[in-house]
Amino acid sequence: MQGGSLFPTVIFVVCVLGVGLIAYARQSQERVSALDTATQNYYTAFGIYKCDAFIDDLPAASDLADIASVKPGAFIESSGVVRWEPQVLSGERRAKLETIFELYGLKVTNDSIEFPESINNGEKITEGDTKCGDKDASLQVVVWDSKISSPKISIADLGNVRLTGNGMGITLAFVAKDADVPQPVTITDLDPLITG
Repeated sequence: MQGGSLFPTVIFVVCVLGVGLIAYARQSQERVSALDTATQNYYTAFGIYKCDAFIDDLPAASDLADIASVKPGAFIESSGVVRWEPQVLSGERRAKLETIFELYGLKVTNDSIEFPESINNGEKITEGDTKCGDKDASLQVVVWDSKISSPKISIADLGNVRLTGNGMGITLAFVAKDADVPQPVTITDLDPLITG
């Protein structure tokens, strides 16, 4: 008489295979040291889109003389590219779009953008006063987690949009309703920075 040994045998084989797969997965995992994490940099493409075109040539850090303060953990790498250190910003709970606004000296609310003198000649754009052609326009932030991902749109609390990873594209847009907002043109500049 066999006594029902098939079920316990199957369970035993499944457990052995499970333990083997777990051991293999742990051994094949890439080792990351604390030093690697401490020196990690993320790159984000950033652009400002007004009605139907990007505001040309966001300045590099050296051209922003009218910025009030520079925050640790975030830097303007080049025109429209921001380098940020996730361990610094996340630790201080500043891994948010407000950090990029501060780098460029932008004052952004839910319905207005005030530029420093070195960007867009210090113009102030307000939803109630500024139009795109003859259409009413509104302020929004469009975020792509990568250049091939779908966009996410935020229309309120714009400064609190989270910076979540490497290779993001962010467009601060003042556009008419239902307008298509493109990715920042500098998103193509990120590949060599990320892989290099």
